[in-house]
Amino acid sequence: MTMFTKSVVTTTVTAFTEALKIDGQANDVRNKAIQKVVDFMVVKRGTQATKDFLKGNSITNPARLAVKGLFDTLVEKGLLSTQTGKIYATNFWIAFSTDVPFSATLSNEKSKAKKERGAQTGNGLSADKAVATKAGKVETTDRAALIQTLTKAFEQSQILIKAGDSQLTIMAATLETLINEMSAPF
Repeated sequence: MTMFTKSVVTTTVTAFTEALKIDGQANDVRNKAIQKVVDFMVVKRGTQATKDFLKGNSITNPARLAVKGLFDTLVEKGLLSTQTGKIYATNFWIAFSTDVPFSATLSNEKSKAKKERGAQTGNGLSADKAVATKAGKVETTDRAALIQTLTKAFEQSQILIKAGDSQLTIMAATLETLINEMSAPF
């Protein structure tokens, strides 16, 4: 004897299918709205080189401050969680700097591609980090060593996230944003 009739199961599956379709449509609407802001920022950049336009952080760079303000507003209005706002901001700058369409998963895709490049070197490190494997001492260090340490922490958090520790997603997004901001030349 079954607990549910075929009709109950079918109705439930249909409801979930419709909900996924609606979620997908909502994601498309959000992505398109943010892409319009990315496009607007490209127009604002004008002929200035991307690397020059991105110099600094949200304290010293008005463009970065504006983007931070946009996502902070969406968080304040309850339209995004704090975590999602940080991830979207990171993905905004990935879309802007790499000239790819905005997607809520860009940072995950970038991390995956980076990991795949690292796997190709045979030592688990990406090709550009294969030479230097140790970070500086705490007593004596420099900016490059700090970025390297943060990058390693980011990579470790990605491994743990893939292993099921989803609580590290905020930390990973924060580390990635910090690395990107610190890596930008002043």
